[in-house]
Amino acid sequence: MSSSSKRGTEERQVVSFEALLAQLAELRKYIEALQNQLNQIQEELNEIKSSMNALAEFRGLKVEEFLAPADRRGYVLIRASPQHVDRIITHIGLEYYAELTFDKAIEVLSSREREYRGIADELQKELVRAVTHYERLEGIVNSVLAQARQARTQQPKTTSS
Repeated sequence: MSSSSKRGTEERQVVSFEALLAQLAELRKYIEALQNQLNQIQEELNEIKSSMNALAEFRGLKVEEFLAPADRRGYVLIRASPQHVDRIITHIGLEYYAELTFDKAIEVLSSREREYRGIADELQKELVRAVTHYERLEGIVNSVLAQARQARTQQPKTTSS
């Protein structure tokens, strides 16, 4: 297709400068929200990997005692001795837990990891699209501003006496 026929099929849209700036601001908020979601998913992936590593250590070693956090941040640790290391209480979703074998617990965690990786991949793709659109709009805004500056400098200056 020649460039002249491409130009003929392009749609031109007239938008006010203020509308462009508003769209840019909304897009920036959207990008920040996507980044926050991606960070949360990455934290979940890190937690899942940490759980899988802990299970691997329990399985491979004869653990007689370990430190278990009594809270989410680890401000308090409790010495614990595993009594039944052949069965693991595992979060299976929707605030439900199940007592599972090692293999089944690993399977559940692996499934959750795959699910979160898929979500992370989709969020990353959407983030790339949003950033690309943002950069394109930002280029338009910068171009308009440069044209306005140039028009001001080319206007004849009037002197008052």
